[in-house]
Order: sequence, then structure tokens, then C-alpha cells
Amino acid sequence: MAAHPAYPPGTVASWPGDGILAGVRTWRIRCFWRWQAWRLRKAHNHEGGHGVVLYDSVQALDQLGYADDFCLLHRQLLRESLLLGLDAPVAFSRRLARELHGHCVMALLGGPDGSPVGYAWARCGSLAEALQHYQQVQALGHLRSDDWIEFERRAAALTGDTVVLAINGIGLASRYRKGFAPLKQLLRPLLELAARNGATRAVWWAPRGSALHAMSLGFGARTMLETSRIVGFVLADTRPLTRVFAALPASSIADLLGRVAPARPPMRPPARKPPQLRTVPKARRGGEAAA
Repeated sequence: MAAHPAYPPGTVASWPGDGILAGVRTWRIRCFWRWQAWRLRKAHNHEGGHGVVLYDSVQALDQLGYADDFCLLHRQLLRESLLLGLDAPVAFSRRLARELHGHCVMALLGGPDGSPVGYAWARCGSLAEALQHYQQVQALGHLRSDDWIEFERRAAALTGDTVVLAINGIGLASRYRKGFAPLKQLLRPLLELAARNGATRAVWWAPRGSALHAMSLGFGARTMLETSRIVGFVLADTRPLTRVFAALPASSIADLLGRVAPARPPMRPPARKPPQLRTVPKARRGGEAAA
């Protein structure tokens, strides 16, 4: 996979060849992962999802007392992403009830004290259902009707009427973002859900310019929609990644991803604060300070 051309927020590609080059690069990256999966066809499964607990409904999450802590973590990470539109607690509960229904799974990664430090949840269904759920996400409220129509048109050209894996949320606390192991633990159950339900294609969105944006391109996802805030993706074949995630440790997957993932733009250094001037009172004769 190749890097998708990076443009300043609010602009679009001006040269038609950009889209052609991006498609060729994406095709080459997909072939890279297919080759890796074929190479590992006789490998045994690696470690399981230690430290990750799986849920298939909001009720199961709430009964064990993790719902409130998970919601707090989700709101915190959404603020860090600088996306506009935070779900109110009641609205977010309704959203989870919609998305954690039917063939679904939520993976929660626990910290040393047992509190959630990472999450990922997804559902298998039709593309239309996935986009209907996305349209009710507050962070995607800036998309216009034309954007949704274009997203669905381009995604349907790849998915057709088949079942898709709709990834609804991925997040990790900042102290767990070093290394690929936490993310592998969260993503592997989602890929296994797709395999169990015959879904070979996946759809999701990510904040533009985020680590998830670059990683999505590195795994061969194609860009279906891009705005100044978010990017929508479709992965045409999840099976190679399912094989790779099952057969390789996290460090080996990270090494492979590093060979094809686009480099993230360097972070801007924080702006230097101007020196604060302090007024020193003038001294009067006799040693007393002036008021």
C-alpha cells in the first residue's frame, strides 16, 4: 500500500493522476499482505488475546460494571482527536445499543487496575446498515447528504451486496500507544468475527491525519471519502490480515506494516511563549520602594 496524497485541510487533489497512482499503490500493498498470508499458510496460531475481554451486547458490558469507565475513556479520546460533536451519555448508550446488536463484538483492553485502557467494536451486516449507523454519530455530523451518497456509491462498488465488517470504534489510551501489541489484541477479535460470519470486506472511518489514518492505508484500505476532518475506508479483503494476525506476534506485524505504511507528517513544535515582563518598582531615596 502506498501513502495517500496529503493535502491541506479543506482542499482536494488538483491533478487527476493522484487518484490513479494511489489506486496502483494500494493494489501493490494488498498484494504484499496476500503474499504474507500465503507465506504463513502453514503457520500455527500465535498467542491469544490475553488481557482482552469480549462482549456482544451493552447489557453484558453494563452488568460487569465497565460501561461508565468505557464511556469516560471514549469521551476523553474523542476530545484528544479534536473532532467536533461529543455524544451525550444517553445518546451514546443508544448508539451502543444499535451497534452492539446481532453479529457483533466489543473488545476491551484492561489496565493493571482493571479499568479499560483500550477498546474496539464492530458489527457484521450490510453496507447500508453500517452507513445508517455512521450517519447517527455526532463526530460525523459535518458530512453533507452528498458526502454520504458518494461514500455509499464508491463503497458499494467494492462490497456489492455482501456482508461487511463495520468497525464502529477504535481507541487506546495514550500510554498504551507504544508498540503494536495492544492494537493487535483489539483488532484480532474483529477480524475473527468477520471470518465467522463470512465477511471478507470491512468499512470504517478515522480522523484525518491520525495514526489510524496512516495504519489504514498501510493495511491496504482504499479511501472512499475524505474531508478536512475524517477519512472513510473500505478494505476489499480481510482474509490476509486475519491469517497474519493469527500467525505472527505483534512485533513482526509492526515490522511488516512499517515497510508499507505511509509516514505520518512531523508534529509541529509547540509555539514558544513570549517572555513575561515584570515591572520592577523604582526605589526611592532612603531605600523605600515606590508604590
